[in-house]
Amino acid sequence: MENYPFGSGRPDPGSFPNRKLGEAAMRILPEMGDELALYPGMLGYQPLRQVMADRLLQREGVAPPVEEIALTNGSMQAVTLMAQMFIDQPGDGVVMEEFCYSGTIGAYQKEGAELVGIPVDEHGMRMDALSDVLKKRAAKGKLPKFIYVLATFQNPTGAIMPLERRRELLQITAQYALPVVEDHCYADTVYEGDYYVPALYTLPAEVPVVHIESLSKILGPGVRLGCFFTPQPLLGKILQIRRDGGTSSLAAAVVYEYFREHLWTHVHRINAIVKQKRDAMFEMLGQFPDAFEWFSRPKGGLFIWVKLPDATDVVKCEQVAEARGIDYATGKAFHVFRRDVPYLRLAFGYASLEQIRAGIPKLAECVIETQR
Repeated sequence: MENYPFGSGRPDPGSFPNRKLGEAAMRILPEMGDELALYPGMLGYQPLRQVMADRLLQREGVAPPVEEIALTNGSMQAVTLMAQMFIDQPGDGVVMEEFCYSGTIGAYQKEGAELVGIPVDEHGMRMDALSDVLKKRAAKGKLPKFIYVLATFQNPTGAIMPLERRRELLQITAQYALPVVEDHCYADTVYEGDYYVPALYTLPAEVPVVHIESLSKILGPGVRLGCFFTPQPLLGKILQIRRDGGTSSLAAAVVYEYFREHLWTHVHRINAIVKQKRDAMFEMLGQFPDAFEWFSRPKGGLFIWVKLPDATDVVKCEQVAEARGIDYATGKAFHVFRRDVPYLRLAFGYASLEQIRAGIPKLAECVIETQR
């Protein structure tokens, strides 16, 4: 049976620079001395942190000091650390988009958080709804502990929050003295030249902003490298929670040696490959309006958010699709209250062009067959 892997957000497997990383390892490892015999420390391998700072400087125009950047085991470690930092007891609230990354939902639920979902539109989290929710919770003495937001290429919707809305977000959070966690893990997966909106951490703010980055989306999840940064003293308080001994110096050194000269060449190459896949999925989805009522057209990221007809039995559709080798993520997985909403998320980075062109028509058949 054919396999159609539209479920997980992974980059193109053929773009992984196996040989070049191997060559980088051969160059850097003999030069490392006793570093691999030591614990990496809470901040991690300094040369890669410098590459991360340079990356931010080129993309955003500003960058934090290297001593304020901490490497992590993928961005999910940083996401989880935020809950461990700010949640004092079970039932403490965390504000996030009503549709949000399923991994974050699961991680924060495991930490005992009450998830407070804010409705979204084509521009991300709605500020009118956020203001209303915070006002009501403040009146009850139940303000959340922090706000988690994917402002750029939001997962799963692909939305980009406009600059004025970002400023409004920081103004609203300042009213209630709430820290903001900005998950920016898709910022380098860009397929259109006119998308750019400054990251929250670059904007004037009266509240702490913790910024999270990842290398999983431009290199590979198996490398397990990401980072976060925020000024002191908050950075030190977060680092005190770490219990892992630090992020692998071996992995960090190899990636540093490759990226110090090839970062942007690599990013541009992988984005060109994945853009073809995104465009192919756009084309195929557009051919089946009876199955796919609406779908987002993201300028970056790795996902397309698809609205199914309301008559679709979403549970049965998933079962039928799975039996035919079609893997996708259900809308329920991204809803903070796990509702069976008539949406699904399609990932286009990992699947081949052939799998996209053959799999989307098969998925359309599943949707049409399972309408009540």
